Amino acid sequence: MKGMILISTYPDEASALKTAKSAIDSRLAACVNIAKIRSIYRWEGRVEDAEEYLALFKTTEDAVTRLKEFIASSHPYTVPEIVSIAMDSVSERYMAWMIESVS
Repeated sequence: MKGMILISTYPDEASALKTAKSAIDSRLAACVNIAKIRSIYRWEGRVEDAEEYLALFKTTEDAVTRLKEFIASSHPYTVPEIVSIAMDSVSERYMAWMIESVS
């Protein structure tokens, strides 16, 4: 089984924390890292410069589809960023812990 990292951004720390805790409680993710970032992007014809919170959800390939659906259904943005990246090289102990945490 492969590990996956699912990336999403949030407008504030509270919404990122709420989603992260729910994903952990629901066993959709083993770990979520949250960091304050600055994002520059085009939205509705304007260039935006905003502080956001980046969430890195660590999960398994078996749970990634359910996690994507969960994030999409609970996200405060109209068009949420939901990007998944396969973990190509993961230590055996970390992968075993992820599988146990998500199962």
